[in-house]
Amino acid sequence: MRVPGYSAGMPPQTTDPWKMALAALSRRDLTAAEIRRKLTRKKVTKDSVERVLARLAERGYVDDRNVAYNHARLRAEQGRRGPRRVRAEMIARGLPPALVDEVLREAFPSAEDGPALARAVSKICGPAGPPEAREERERLARKLIRAGFAPGAVLDWLHRSGSDEDFHDEIS
Repeated sequence: MRVPGYSAGMPPQTTDPWKMALAALSRRDLTAAEIRRKLTRKKVTKDSVERVLARLAERGYVDDRNVAYNHARLRAEQGRRGPRRVRAEMIARGLPPALVDEVLREAFPSAEDGPALARAVSKICGPAGPPEAREERERLARKLIRAGFAPGAVLDWLHRSGSDEDFHDEIS
């Protein structure tokens, strides 16, 4: 039997803001700002959006701090991104900067990003470890900086990991 408005594997479209928000949350954790954007794109009125957000928060379905913490912790564990990059991702998700900074201090506790930086190098370089050749080390340093690690921390780590060469000018 064919149901109007229902396509293979997809639920019927709804115009109820509450059901739209729940459907979006069923796919992944969202911040309040992300839900607000999704509902606004669907032409839901501002008053309805705020009522839905209040109801979601009241029931514990939306918790920006929890979303921020889980995002930062996951990124820190994956080891390929530094706190600067993760901060930019979280700000883009609509999280308040103060909350983002607080959560990043928990997820990346070292001021120098030491453990996270070591994990990133391990993920990028594999069991062989950091390269010996100057050009390869410079490439690795640029990659780590693009991944969101502080340039000073990257240089310090590379110097501590065996390079006595100074290539600060080449990667800055």
